[in-house]
Amino acid sequence: MAQNQLVLVTGVSGYLGSHIVDQLVKAGHRVRGTVRSSKVAANKQAFSIYGDAVEIFALDDLASGVFPEAFKGVDAVIHSAAPLATTVSAQEAIRASVDGSLNVFRQAEKAGVRRFSYASSMAAVSSGFGMGDYTKVTADNWAEVTMEQVLAEGAHPGVVYVGQKVLSERAVWEFAAEHPHIELLTVNPPYFYGPFAPAYKAYEGNSKTSDPIFSTMVFLYGLINAEDKAHVPNPFFVDVRDVARALVAGALDSPPTSQFGKKRILLSAEWVQPSEILALVRKERPALAGRLTDNFKDLPAEFKPVVDNARLKEVLGFGVTPWQKTILDGLDDLLRVEEVWKKQGLEPQNS
Repeated sequence: MAQNQLVLVTGVSGYLGSHIVDQLVKAGHRVRGTVRSSKVAANKQAFSIYGDAVEIFALDDLASGVFPEAFKGVDAVIHSAAPLATTVSAQEAIRASVDGSLNVFRQAEKAGVRRFSYASSMAAVSSGFGMGDYTKVTADNWAEVTMEQVLAEGAHPGVVYVGQKVLSERAVWEFAAEHPHIELLTVNPPYFYGPFAPAYKAYEGNSKTSDPIFSTMVFLYGLINAEDKAHVPNPFFVDVRDVARALVAGALDSPPTSQFGKKRILLSAEWVQPSEILALVRKERPALAGRLTDNFKDLPAEFKPVVDNARLKEVLGFGVTPWQKTILDGLDDLLRVEEVWKKQGLEPQNS
């Protein structure tokens, strides 16, 4: 992988996006990260730890904006920005996901960019909402969802999220098929946990654990936040650092499609029962034993997903972080966040 490449990363203010930036800079690359204009000042300050290796670029309308200057000198694009289905209407979530992805890809391709990574989700492959077989998952699978289901009045946010991921990922693969000179790799993770990246400071001054800034870490925090009955970890997860690593490698160091075929990477760690996670915490972090939730029960064996993630090692050459490290590193960082809150006179808020 040649060093000092310039990579456009969308969604750098997020939990995953900040890890992508961290890994790119540590590998010797430069980042142009997009955020909404209202977040520019805060993110310039947060990412200043990387010096001039990171440039923050204001971008308010991914779906229909025209922003050729964003791609000037760019070698690759990593697209990780996506609206949360719980914060906008279903119609807006689909528009922002599909049109936003295609708009970024079209403008980047027009500017001469040829390498792309796209952050999708295991939800696009198979879903627990009865949209496909959740227990036998390969890169050829797609969750079964229709636009009618997504836009139906009162549709569950989870159904909307599945729709976002299926429709937007299909759209970028169709774009790649129409532009065979580009290289595309998509990464499809389940829930991801692990520590926050060094520049991620969104929790400072905000101890509302259900806020979208916490991303999927709200579920891991629920493990030691017994008052929060709404969130516990999903035992189908992977390390956030592995997701970022796969996206970075996909954009800058993955073999050509002509050699390896469609690069759709399913990313998952070993499925573990809640009792195994609880036993790990009691053994390795005994001080937390009294804080563990009683709302985290083992699941029937038929819920265990069988994921074919061989393409990860085949295409990118590495495996996943042991689940034990993901859990412990994530919990350790959540305890650090609690100390930050204490210094600010804050207590965790569950709603």
